[in-house]
Amino acid sequence: RVEAEKGQRASLVLPDGTKVLLNSHSSLSYKSDYGTKERLVSLVGEAYFEVAKDKQHRFVVNASGMEVEALGTVFNVKAYKEDVNITTSLFNGKVKVSSANKFVILTEGQQAMLNKKDGELTASKPENIEYANMWRNNELAFNGETLEEIAVTLNRIYNVNIQFGSEKIKRYRFSGVIKNNSLDNVIQIITLTAPIEYSSIGNKITLNEKQ
Repeated sequence: RVEAEKGQRASLVLPDGTKVLLNSHSSLSYKSDYGTKERLVSLVGEAYFEVAKDKQHRFVVNASGMEVEALGTVFNVKAYKEDVNITTSLFNGKVKVSSANKFVILTEGQQAMLNKKDGELTASKPENIEYANMWRNNELAFNGETLEEIAVTLNRIYNVNIQFGSEKIKRYRFSGVIKNNSLDNVIQIITLTAPIEYSSIGNKITLNEKQ
C-alpha cells in the first residue's frame, strides 16, 4: 500500500513497469500476487497511470464502485471518498469502465463519470480533457466549479481549512487555469473574479464578502 498524505504526492513503479503518480490524500494498494493472473490495484483518491503493455494479464483499477480495465494505455482516475462523481479520463489507448452491470468503452480524449448517488455511468468527450491531467504539472484547472467544490480540492492539496463567511460565497463559480499555484496565488486569483476577500491565520483561511 502506498499513500500520499494531504499536501503530498507519491510516485511508484509497479512490478510490471506500470508507472503511477498519486495525487494528494490518495492511496494505492495491490496484493503480493499482482501480475500472476491479472494486475489488480485499488485506488482511493486520484492517480495517473501509464500502464505497461502485457496482453496476457489485464490491468484493472478498482475505485469505489468504478472498475477501469486497460491494456497499454495512459489515463487518470479521480475517486475521492468525499466527491459525488468518480471520473476516468483517457489520454491514450482504450479502457473499459464498469460499474455494477453497466460498462462503457472509452477511446482517446473521452471521459467516463460515475455518479455515486444514483449509479449512473456516462461517457463524454469534453473539450478540456487535458484539465484532468494538469495536477501532474502543479497546475490547477477549474471549469465552472463552485467555490465550495474548489475549497475541497484546495483542502486536499494544501492541507488547509477553508471556511466561508456566508452561504452565498459558496455558490460563486470559477473557471480558468492557474499555473503558479502557490496557495496565496490561487486564493488571490479567485478573489479577483468574485466580490470576496480573504484572511488567513495558520492553516485556516476565511472567505468573506468584500465590504
